Amino acid sequence: MDRFIRTISVYLLIVLIMTSLSLIYFPILAQAINQTTEEIYFQGVHLLEIEKNYEGALQIFRSILDDNPDYPEAHFQIGNIYRLMQQPEKSKIYYQNALNLRPNYLSAHYYLGIVELDLEEYDNALETFKETIRLEPEFAEAHYGLGLTFLKLEQFFLAIDSFQQALKLKPNDFQSLYGLGIIYKQIGEEQKAIQVLNQALEIKPDYGEAFYELGMLYQALEQDQDAVNALERAAHYLPKQADRIFFQIGMIYKKIGSFDKAIEALERAVKNNEEFVDAYYYLGWFYNWNRQFDKAIEAYEKVISLNPDYPDVYYNIGWAYGEMGEYLKAVKTFQRAIEKTPDDVDSYYALGWVYGKLEDYEEAKKAFQETIRLEPDYIYAHYGLGVTFLALGERSMALEEYKILKGLDQNIADLLFKQIYP
Repeated sequence: MDRFIRTISVYLLIVLIMTSLSLIYFPILAQAINQTTEEIYFQGVHLLEIEKNYEGALQIFRSILDDNPDYPEAHFQIGNIYRLMQQPEKSKIYYQNALNLRPNYLSAHYYLGIVELDLEEYDNALETFKETIRLEPEFAEAHYGLGLTFLKLEQFFLAIDSFQQALKLKPNDFQSLYGLGIIYKQIGEEQKAIQVLNQALEIKPDYGEAFYELGMLYQALEQDQDAVNALERAAHYLPKQADRIFFQIGMIYKKIGSFDKAIEALERAVKNNEEFVDAYYYLGWFYNWNRQFDKAIEAYEKVISLNPDYPDVYYNIGWAYGEMGEYLKAVKTFQRAIEKTPDDVDSYYALGWVYGKLEDYEEAKKAFQETIRLEPDYIYAHYGLGVTFLALGERSMALEEYKILKGLDQNIADLLFKQIYP
């Protein structure tokens, strides 16, 4: 008997401890005890919308469904949580659950359309947004969603009509103005696109996406400074995309020949993304052009560390070494370029040039001859081979190269002739 009492006592103690632990480690559920479903629901809404505590809110709404699986609002809010957590497949299931329980659930229809857009289920999204508008014709956001769907389906004029309808209901709808800007850009009405994008920016001055599209429009119209100004604003408001935007700015400066500004933009690109291989490549290119060869090599070496097979990078490093007078390093680098791309005529030509600088004329001859084998009309290879024959004392062979050059480029042929017969 005493043993039985002791056993019960121990059992009750364990239950008490486990209950206490559950209240400590699951405070959200602990607070839900003795509350109505509605009170628990609004506690979940608070966690979701105010505290942005998605896991906590998810726990509460699931607890509601455990007791009441037919509670549509809980399904809807779980759909919202998964949408915000960027899990559209799960989100769609719960929005559909909510609609199965309440077919006229307006918000569930709308957000179902949004996740169908995310899932690229455009035909489904089209029908969902139409049903939303059928239920509530003055739902501006639903007209915007419909416009976005028509845009994805490339039904541009229907998209314009939907965005304009959204703007009638909600004149300050900057997203619909942005959508119109995208469409006008697509159909070649650039000035209209610029107008509506600027209207969107008047309403939302920090609208990075609008600045970006505006910059790209100005670039297409060759209004380069306007493009740079808009893209710099875009980079400010879109920090996660700043690397790509600064790269785009660098390419604009490249086009107009402002290499110092191009370098500045690309340096900002790699500052935002230390693994941006294209930006490092063009940095090397610009440094090379500015005769900042040490920096060019450093940038190219960074490219190689990120992508050893990046096109032309070894070739470019070889020329940088050549310009610095580091001819042995240049030879090794051009040889590496040929290993990567065995049919690269430019690397064979460059190898011949650098062997000539080293006065290793036999190797220079081989490199120029291989260049010509790969590309018989390579003018500078014929010239280089002619000069190499002269250095080897083979004047008659140099004259043969002159004859070939006469049929390719008379000016280059004349340069060789003057060396054959000074």
